[in-house]
Amino acid sequence: MRDAAAVTVSFGVGSIVWGVVLGRLILGKDLRSVDNPGASGSFRQFGTLFGLSIGLLDVAKGAVSVALARGLGASPMGVALSAVAAIAGHNWPVWFGFRGGGGLATAVGGLGSIAPVETALAIAVSLLTALLFKYSPIYGKLPVSSLPAGAMAGLPLLVWMTWRTGNFAGLWASLLGAIAIGIRGLQMLAESQRRVQSQ
Repeated sequence: MRDAAAVTVSFGVGSIVWGVVLGRLILGKDLRSVDNPGASGSFRQFGTLFGLSIGLLDVAKGAVSVALARGLGASPMGVALSAVAAIAGHNWPVWFGFRGGGGLATAVGGLGSIAPVETALAIAVSLLTALLFKYSPIYGKLPVSSLPAGAMAGLPLLVWMTWRTGNFAGLWASLLGAIAIGIRGLQMLAESQRRVQSQ
């Protein structure tokens, strides 16, 4: 019962898409009409400060969800599923028509709370891969930006590291979180192509 409550609350917390909320309140614009409403879309459309603010709030969502699950007395698996629920809530927010962001920042907060060392190493690998990809000859020829490309290296590494260290809550959280991020990434790619075709 505690696990179910923790997962439900975490999905609700994850569903608060700050890019939409603050975009409407501060700028009077709905980010979803032109881009994805996560940190990267906020950065592209509204600038560095706004994008960084949204990114930090999205990281906080993941961390808060894990803290709430622990506070509710959830089992280790319940805590892991709560981190995934926060990612899923961000990706498919119940408050905003089930159309949210990509989930990377929320994953950093949630997974970092469960497996901090492994997550830090995965972030380092993701950022290095993103940088190499951005300055590679294939950048711009594939329908993927640098951060998602980096995540394609960092997330599998995180799954492997949590398995190797025996952090099974981290293993399930990272594995299921990676699946949620991958599915949403494919959806966002299709949405982006539809926007281009409609212009």
